[in-house]
Amino acid sequence: MRVKMPVRQNDIQVREISTLELLYRFLDFDDKTKKRFNEPEYFTTPFIGQHLTSYVNYEDKENFFPPAERSRMVFDFLIRSRYDAVATEKYRIGIDRLISNGTYTAAYPLHEEMICRRDVRDDEELNDRQLLFHHWATPRNFYKYQPLDLIKRYFGTKIGLYFAWLGYYTKVLFPAAVTGLACVIFGVSTLSSDIPSNDICGSDGIGSRVYMCPVCDSFCDYTPLNTSCAYAKISYVFDNPSTVFFATVMSIWATLFLEGWKRYHSEIAWKWGVLDFEVEEETIRPEFQFKIRQKRLNPVTQEFEPYLPVGQRIIRLIGSGVTVIFFLCLVIAFVIGIIIYRTIVMQVFATMDDSYFQANAVIITSVTSATINLCFILILNYFYSWLALKLTSWECPRTQSEFDNSYTLKVFLFQFINFYSSLFYIAFFKGKLSGVPGKHDRTHRITIDGTRLEGCDPAGCMVELVIQLAIIMCGKQFFNAFMEIGYPLVMNMFRRWKLRIPETRKQKDARRRKEKQTEMGKMPSGRVTRYEWDYALNPIYDQFLFDEYLEMVIQFGFVTLFVSAFPLAPLFALLNNILEIRLDAYKFTVTTRRPLAASARNLGMWNTILDGISKVAVLTNALVIAFTSDFVPKMLYMFTHSSLLGYVNDSLSYFDSADLVIKHSDYKNVTVCRFKDYRKIPCSLAGRMPTSLSGECDDDYGYSFERWYVLVARLAFVLIFEHFVFLIKAFVAYVIPDIPTKIVIQLQRERHLARQARITQDLASVDSTNTFCTQMDEDGGIQPHKLEKAFSQDTDEVAQQPDALYDGTDPIPSDEMRKIMRHQPRPSLSSVPSDEAAGFSGIGTHRISRNDLDEEEYVTSTHVPGEAEEKEGIGRSNSVESFYSCGNANGSTAHLNRPNA
Repeated sequence: MRVKMPVRQNDIQVREISTLELLYRFLDFDDKTKKRFNEPEYFTTPFIGQHLTSYVNYEDKENFFPPAERSRMVFDFLIRSRYDAVATEKYRIGIDRLISNGTYTAAYPLHEEMICRRDVRDDEELNDRQLLFHHWATPRNFYKYQPLDLIKRYFGTKIGLYFAWLGYYTKVLFPAAVTGLACVIFGVSTLSSDIPSNDICGSDGIGSRVYMCPVCDSFCDYTPLNTSCAYAKISYVFDNPSTVFFATVMSIWATLFLEGWKRYHSEIAWKWGVLDFEVEEETIRPEFQFKIRQKRLNPVTQEFEPYLPVGQRIIRLIGSGVTVIFFLCLVIAFVIGIIIYRTIVMQVFATMDDSYFQANAVIITSVTSATINLCFILILNYFYSWLALKLTSWECPRTQSEFDNSYTLKVFLFQFINFYSSLFYIAFFKGKLSGVPGKHDRTHRITIDGTRLEGCDPAGCMVELVIQLAIIMCGKQFFNAFMEIGYPLVMNMFRRWKLRIPETRKQKDARRRKEKQTEMGKMPSGRVTRYEWDYALNPIYDQFLFDEYLEMVIQFGFVTLFVSAFPLAPLFALLNNILEIRLDAYKFTVTTRRPLAASARNLGMWNTILDGISKVAVLTNALVIAFTSDFVPKMLYMFTHSSLLGYVNDSLSYFDSADLVIKHSDYKNVTVCRFKDYRKIPCSLAGRMPTSLSGECDDDYGYSFERWYVLVARLAFVLIFEHFVFLIKAFVAYVIPDIPTKIVIQLQRERHLARQARITQDLASVDSTNTFCTQMDEDGGIQPHKLEKAFSQDTDEVAQQPDALYDGTDPIPSDEMRKIMRHQPRPSLSSVPSDEAAGFSGIGTHRISRNDLDEEEYVTSTHVPGEAEEKEGIGRSNSVESFYSCGNANGSTAHLNRPNA
């Protein structure tokens, strides 16, 4: 188990607070409170028991290790301890198996006791949990920064990184929310000057003279174009000239967010000592050991370990993959069901005599279908999480990282299709497959039981996309907020009632008074122990943090993938996240058991998923602007006509009403209706109506030349937009380094100090009678210029390599030496660099005897007696682990590869 502990306080000069930071001081806590929150910055190194006195505060045995690290150690002991002395069963170990077989009901670290606020007068008297509750979990501090150091100290690095990421994500949402709100305000302020919507709504415009064709073939009636006035106005508010600018900004914002998070993460990770965290030796999952009975000799450890044959592994992966594909298709089937529902409901509303339902059929259908879709999404969400866990367990991955990656991939695929499939349909397919009005099968189109699919409103599908996105995104957020605060409170009340915990507030106060009256105080009868109170809290399940990340990643998709259709998405996400931080804080601090502390270097696979979403968002926004909105056709029409006058008329095609069979109509005298598409005019109307752009007619309503003209412009826009944005994203990612310069300097400083400490310790460990030959002068003292070169190279002008003793050159070890160093878990000896081998230094503490130093040749040694096996082609005879250049006047290394060395 790897733990990094402080060895020396950071002596790098802290930069002064900038003027901009002074403006935001109201977001921070006062200096006295911050002193309790923040930890001093130390240089850290992995903990080694033999070097205990080298660490800060080593005398305080009770508080030497932080609480989170202590709980990690205890749990590590529990999961690795054998609970049965029977030698016949190898894997009867660990608390997890005892819980699974019912021996124990739970195992969890204890929370610190919640002290009543009126019993204390100062924050100094509060424990860490109480500090988190009063300064982090309470809603009144919603605008304050998070006490990340205190969160990490109490809950561990993994949870601390989650809240650091969530806080940073929320902070960078603010400029995006302001920009999106500004775009909507721009749309509202310029609405009165929008020519197309005025043409539809005006009494003297085309909306009062044109009738639209029925949306269904038998029961629906004509509708005046001006009934789409509200949709046209709403569509312009969200789809105006600022949309392209906002989509470009948001695509670049996603890159800035990811690059900024890398830099911020570097600062947090360095301060918490996990910037160089690696899983040195990943253990086998207990479930893999229990389920797999076949064993094979591990060539590395030379021990028999459970082994899953490749054939069985492939069968499990294929079975799991087929199941995943089947349920992904099931999600698509639900989307098709929603499409059928919309088609049927539109026909029902069209046949009603009530003019209100006829006029608002599109909005009512969109709202009800989106609500039904949301309900299915929330239900399937829990089912798919359960299914993904079962499938991943059935696959039986060998290590925990393999398990996490497989589970993450399945759940994200399920949720991606579950949440976004209906949005992709409305944005890119609705209205494109319905064909022309009428039952005549003149064109290739998709029908449901002979009924063609519903098309878009004359104002476009943008309004329906906005409604669908707003309901799914906001509805999901409200539901999650309730589940995070309401459900745990209800379950806590039920569990406490079930346990019938006897201690009331009055009894609690009486107990405390009695405890204060005695020095040690015997436990009063009837007192509820700490572990009983914590047992009444909601349990923490294994994937609790995974679900928190998944919720935010899905929200990130809403904010970026379809932001051109709903510019208010960042604003709603910002408001949700401000509440989310406090709800999660309250949940972890008050309503749930204390999670097991865990270490993590970064977000893991979520970084890759976020980066992938940011790239896909560029393409989806380009397609939404080009094919869902009317931005490209409007710009093309304005380029050719210098104005948008007549654009609505140009975007509508003609249809001969004689080809329609309407059972009941209130518009008996309509001979020509219009529908939204670029089609050729029928020859029966060619003499009475303006001809098409090409002057041709077609009774089969074929596509006009203008349609291909617009299609080319749409595709050109997509190519130009995505190339331009990707170029800017690549440039931004290139010019912004992932690790800030100040962190690089502190890393170099930390390594330099560690190197100095190792050399000092090695020099002190050598007996005073030993001779360094090349490193000592005639009087037996160490040459001063050697020490000066080894210890005094850090200056403002010289940037020393962190892993080399600087003497003016940076030597490169040979291939053989690199192999030797790579296979050494801990080098056994340090040597002061000689003239010809400058820059090489060992870092161990192995002591060589006087007899070894008297030898004429170089000395080889190993940590364990007899340990000199051949590794990667390096024979025993040619192996050199460490050496001294003693007994040679000039310190030559000519005998380095002697067979006897």
